[in-house]
Amino acid sequence: MAFPYRMRDLVRLTGVGAPTIHFYAQQGLLPAPRKTAGNQAAYPESTVGRLRWIRALQTELRLSLRSIGSTLERWGELPVEEIRALQALGSLLDAPDPAASRDELAAVRARLDACDFDALVRLGIVQPGAVSSSDLRLLELVAAMRAAGFTEDAGFNIESLAVYRDAVERLVTDELSRIVEPVLNRHDTETLRDLVNSGLPLANQLLSMLHHRAVQHELQRWLDVEPVDQNVNTA
Repeated sequence: MAFPYRMRDLVRLTGVGAPTIHFYAQQGLLPAPRKTAGNQAAYPESTVGRLRWIRALQTELRLSLRSIGSTLERWGELPVEEIRALQALGSLLDAPDPAASRDELAAVRARLDACDFDALVRLGIVQPGAVSSSDLRLLELVAAMRAAGFTEDAGFNIESLAVYRDAVERLVTDELSRIVEPVLNRHDTETLRDLVNSGLPLANQLLSMLHHRAVQHELQRWLDVEPVDQNVNTA
């Protein structure tokens, strides 16, 4: 790897002042320099592009250095337009999910065993601390399953829900990489936000239908197995 630049070169090529460049380096945002024989720092060619990238994120997208560092750690030097698209997707995180009231939580917990709630927190299905409205709805669904007969005595334990959690996490990973990522650069921010907001409810309905059909097919496969004739000697 070539290290052709000194600090004065970086300042000249990017217009970023030396104190700012030093600060970026201290924050771990720049490629590591190499010390020369005269104990001066020599910087790799990629430093120029990195500095321009950081400044673009600060000026165009108003990202903080902490956010830039997180982006760099997670995705690398992602093009600015792709990060702009991710910001549009990130607007979903701003969707309101207010905390459930103390009375609401007490009412639903009364329908659950204490060990059920603790297990849901341990599995990461319900967040510890303040319970959100979506967490409350999940607790209500678990309580309804218990009331419908999915009890410990019937062979159903809360840890079984980890099957759903793990399956959904794998699905979302594939969904983002194979469905969402390919369209990031094809739409402007507003269009992308509209697509996501309208598409998510439809995707949820699609998942529900596919799950229902898959369960039906699998149960039918079980029922299609011919019963064993207990009177036949198989020895």
